[in-house]
Amino acid sequence: MKKLFGLVLLAGGLVAASSVAPVAQEREDRTLLSHEQMTAIINEVSGERAMHTLLELVPYQRVRNPAEYDGPFQESTVMANLAKEYGFDNVTIESFSAGQAWQPTQGELWMTAPKSVKIYDVHDVALSLATLNASGDFSGELVDIGAARPEDFDAQDLTGKFVLSAESVSGLSQVYSQAIQRGAVGVIGVNAIGAQRALDFPDQIVSTGVNAQDGKPAWNAAPRVARELKALLARGDEITIRSINQTVQVPTRSEVVHAEILGDGSTTQEVAIGGHLYEGVIKQGANDDNSGCALTLEIGRAYIKLIKEGKLPRPKRTINFQWLAEISGTNYWLNAHPEKASRIIGDLNFDMEGIRVSQSRSYWILQRTPDTFPSYINDIAQSNMEYIADISRERVRFRGNGYLPSQLVESARGSKDAFYIKIDKHYGSSDHVTYMQHGIPAVMFITWPDMWYHSSEDTPDKQDTTQYKRAAAVGLGSLAALSEGTDTMAARIVNENLGRGLARMGESHTKGLGYLADATDAASLAAAYRDARVSITHQAQIEKAVVDSASILYTDVNAGKAKTAVFSPLIDRRSVSLLDEVAAAYQLQASQRGMTLPANMGEPVLSVAEQEAANLVVEQVPAPAGGRGGRGGGRGRGAAGPSLPTEFNAEFRGLLSRNMTVLEIRDFLSGEFTPLPIETVMAVLRATEASGSIKLVPRK
Repeated sequence: MKKLFGLVLLAGGLVAASSVAPVAQEREDRTLLSHEQMTAIINEVSGERAMHTLLELVPYQRVRNPAEYDGPFQESTVMANLAKEYGFDNVTIESFSAGQAWQPTQGELWMTAPKSVKIYDVHDVALSLATLNASGDFSGELVDIGAARPEDFDAQDLTGKFVLSAESVSGLSQVYSQAIQRGAVGVIGVNAIGAQRALDFPDQIVSTGVNAQDGKPAWNAAPRVARELKALLARGDEITIRSINQTVQVPTRSEVVHAEILGDGSTTQEVAIGGHLYEGVIKQGANDDNSGCALTLEIGRAYIKLIKEGKLPRPKRTINFQWLAEISGTNYWLNAHPEKASRIIGDLNFDMEGIRVSQSRSYWILQRTPDTFPSYINDIAQSNMEYIADISRERVRFRGNGYLPSQLVESARGSKDAFYIKIDKHYGSSDHVTYMQHGIPAVMFITWPDMWYHSSEDTPDKQDTTQYKRAAAVGLGSLAALSEGTDTMAARIVNENLGRGLARMGESHTKGLGYLADATDAASLAAAYRDARVSITHQAQIEKAVVDSASILYTDVNAGKAKTAVFSPLIDRRSVSLLDEVAAAYQLQASQRGMTLPANMGEPVLSVAEQEAANLVVEQVPAPAGGRGGRGGGRGRGAAGPSLPTEFNAEFRGLLSRNMTVLEIRDFLSGEFTPLPIETVMAVLRATEASGSIKLVPRK
């Protein structure tokens, strides 16, 4: 009876859902592809298939057999074989030498007194061993150094002892360095992030690495294990620790699995999509980022099948699927294939995609390109993400069909959760940054927060096949629009840029009006008026650049530039209208405070500090040869001293090479984020100048 009742409900749900008129849904819920095409995509993409791929890639975290370093790694073989099976074109595995690495073959941590207990084995919990280059058999008394302050280290003799760090927030590497300097034989500690998650996840080990000195080992401990050892010491037990380690040095490399869906040959333009298969070769994570690789493989499989069935057209642009080492692998590949780098006009990066977001207090997030790299590509991704989110949720106003979603996007064995999404500002630390460093616009899809990020618990049991299916539908819809290559699609994308750009200008307007409302006196009101104008003017410039970037999508790019150029003066007119409203709001706020303003206010008067900033140009001093930056973090200077808030720093660094004035840099950052005092920006730039990386020169 239960089965029959369930079937009746299911049948009723399908009938009710399909009873919504397609025309009404097409008007209500729209994206860049047709309703019929999106329905075909939703029906074909499979969360289960993505999960099956994930289980082939990383069924569990493991220590690699040294013999695996002699040929393609397991993950590369899985991806290449499945890509061939699914009908991808030009499937290859490329290797780029990356030197030598340490690979443990044995790692055991024992308590030998007051009783014999194996605490960890690297073959049980791969992330438990933090030092991969510590071979030998080491024993010593365990001592607790508490919060790992300098005085804690100096309070006792550490010579020949294992140090327990259960409470430090400074990080295992710093604890290790201090302990070994004082003669310790090894360290057992909790990673700083692990300490923060200890209440919710007491058995989680957060990944960290320590480069051992003189073969002295370090072990990552879960908070529960560290607390239990600490409790034994507190009650007076004398604990002896033994660490048995065997490590071999192996040749390592960066492997790139590359596959294609060939375009129809009508254009040389290409696009890219993928995720990172490796963060080094020791760490392995189900969500980070085998999930992104499994997902994009499924996107490609479904695309190939729908092309064969005639439900989607063959793209004009060749699609490059990339599964490789994070950042370094992308850089290797783009540098090795400059002909590809010059042809690729956009990239979709998938990093951490498959967790059940409700269990991780998470959202599935689209991270846009930064304002230093305005692009058409953001709105392609956002349009598809919001489409899937809307059609798959109950809407009260649709009570005529029993409040059912317009179209269920759920997997057979997945959750029934809502589709929690968020459109967010840019952040780095993944492959989309590397594409942008090569001049290619790129966005990133990511689940955040991830409570199992970089830990021993980033395992397949946290994954949700419904999340995979929804992400695959968004990804394939975005990829099909990006790769189509027709003038019709180019015009649709420009329309999307214009409409969503208007919304973003509205958001900048709202920010500016908020600054005025928050002002408390005449001086702060005048500053708020200037900040409001900066916010609107900045966003108008960004939106003009976004529409201009879409010219690359036309079959004749020069003709595309002429088409998109029409909208630049129209966006300026929008801006003028919003600035007029801000001026009126300024007068209203002033009158409420009993202030009299001139009838024609014009541009706000610059302060003395702003006048100085307007006459100083930042010139970048060429840096010595080395690696790339832009991973999004750290101080504005990169050292102790004056600094900007963390979220400003990647953009700040990007602006230093543009020969802008100090005031222009301040206004750009204030417009993109929140107002910055000119004094703060000047202090950071003066400190940066003192470091030798820039010069501040008078404006000519």
